[in-house]
Amino acid sequence: MSSAKFYDHFIKNQVESGINDRIAGLYRRLCKMGLHTNSTVLEIGCGIGTLTFLLTRKVKTGRIEATDISPQSIEYVKKNLIRPNLSLFAGDILKLEPTAKSFDFVLLFDVIEHIPVEDHTALFAKINRWMHTDSTLLINIPNPASILFDEKNNPAALQEIDQPVYPDHLATVLAKAGLDIIQFETYSVWVKNDYQFIVIKKRKDFEEIVLSKERNIFQKGIVWWGRKWRKLRYRYPPKL
Repeated sequence: MSSAKFYDHFIKNQVESGINDRIAGLYRRLCKMGLHTNSTVLEIGCGIGTLTFLLTRKVKTGRIEATDISPQSIEYVKKNLIRPNLSLFAGDILKLEPTAKSFDFVLLFDVIEHIPVEDHTALFAKINRWMHTDSTLLINIPNPASILFDEKNNPAALQEIDQPVYPDHLATVLAKAGLDIIQFETYSVWVKNDYQFIVIKKRKDFEEIVLSKERNIFQKGIVWWGRKWRKLRYRYPPKL
């Protein structure tokens, strides 16, 4: 069964799952990272649109473009989520081009583990073209160790092309595309340490920004008192 047909048949599972803990948690992360009413968002692998629905509640004047390899999933979204600022496309992301030139956020939530690793270099090269200087690429993947566990203990839980994606592989293919990992976190949704969340930016020349020049008087006071307290609390060399 091809990936498109697999996910055509996977719609029932997604409907039953709804806005689950993983999706709700990712939406909260997005909001904390600055998603706002005027944001432009590209969601790759939107499925039946559960996260897309949450995005439309926040992004009112910006634009959302959502894609999925499953035509039936996109048809489901079109019937159930009609918004003037939402565009939907079905097809292989390696063969698609969004209508907007760039986006504030590009989302790859639980997607790249289903894309063959030999296609990752081409994928991130395309994504780089869809990012402006301050864009943020966000990746959410299962912890590769959890996929290996399921392969051994619960293979029925795995989807098509459900492969472990390791940090060293990601760092390599992202670097080739001129992208840098700025945050990497292993966190828990249903079992301990079952997911990994990665924040990625376009590579830039390092800029030396002195923090003391950006702090207000209150922040400078906190830093000053902290230094004083450390000198009193941790005397070095200690008295003999």
